[in-house]
Amino acid sequence: MTSELFIVDQAGKAHMIAGKNRANGQIVFPCPAGEQEGVYDRIELPHSGTLWTYTIQRIPPKNPPYAGVTSPEDYAPFGVGYVRLGDDIMIEARLEADPGSLQIGMQMDCVAISLARADGTAMTTFAFAPSQRSHNP
Repeated sequence: MTSELFIVDQAGKAHMIAGKNRANGQIVFPCPAGEQEGVYDRIELPHSGTLWTYTIQRIPPKNPPYAGVTSPEDYAPFGVGYVRLGDDIMIEARLEADPGSLQIGMQMDCVAISLARADGTAMTTFAFAPSQRSHNP
């Protein structure tokens, strides 16, 4: 198995990597690795889904482990929510949108974003942003 959480395909679309249990078909995220070898098949989840619920992170998390803006005056609130991908799984993730524009039921796309690490380097991770196709449920 792999420790990848997501991939970006040739068309530039991000897809979450999950595991599908060979015995019962249950889909889990992230895809288990190590001792789970042979129990799960690695699968790509759909690129788009539906915002199931969300909240707004209005105060900066404590540092450490959070690396970023810690001053309330410089901090920009952001959304965190659950996005339903297909019928089998919901993924919790950061939402890359103006918090005031978020609506339960809106279409969301998986996207790659860059976040700062404590040492000043950047890391790439996943988030969800309003779909370019439609903002309506």
